Amino acid sequence: MGQRIHFVVDPQGWCCMGLIIFIWLYNTIFIPKVILFPHYEEGNISVVAVLCYYLCSLFCIASLFRASVADPGKLPENPKIPITEQEYWELCNKCNMMRPKRSHHCSRCGHCVRRMDHHCPWINNCVGEDNHWLFLQLCFYTQILSSYTLILEFCHYYYFLPLKNEN
Repeated sequence: MGQRIHFVVDPQGWCCMGLIIFIWLYNTIFIPKVILFPHYEEGNISVVAVLCYYLCSLFCIASLFRASVADPGKLPENPKIPITEQEYWELCNKCNMMRPKRSHHCSRCGHCVRRMDHHCPWINNCVGEDNHWLFLQLCFYTQILSSYTLILEFCHYYYFLPLKNEN
């Protein structure tokens, strides 16, 4: 299963992707500048905490790009249907192509996708059979990065700032 690159031309999707990348860049620059680097210089946190933050951030943006450009399982123009499986295929009334029964037509992308889950504007792509795992990976890394950021914010406001006031 070779991954093909797949781009969707959708202005709303590009706006959502741009917003996500802006928030990611803001957090990648702002959080280390305000929380990580000052507390690292004071000796409150180790270099491992800084490296873990950047590693989580890198995994998050890499999985975003992988999920957004991966082919979701787009059906080819003229699929070769085995004779034994012809009863499991049906005609799409929107694009007039033969498709497997669990496939759906995406109105945003304009084609049928095998085992389509939904069209996600945040990745500007459909979530289907071939990129479902990449979408779940993106959700996982986003949750890890968000949790790590919240923990750092909590430590900053409830542990490190009172520590400065005591000194």
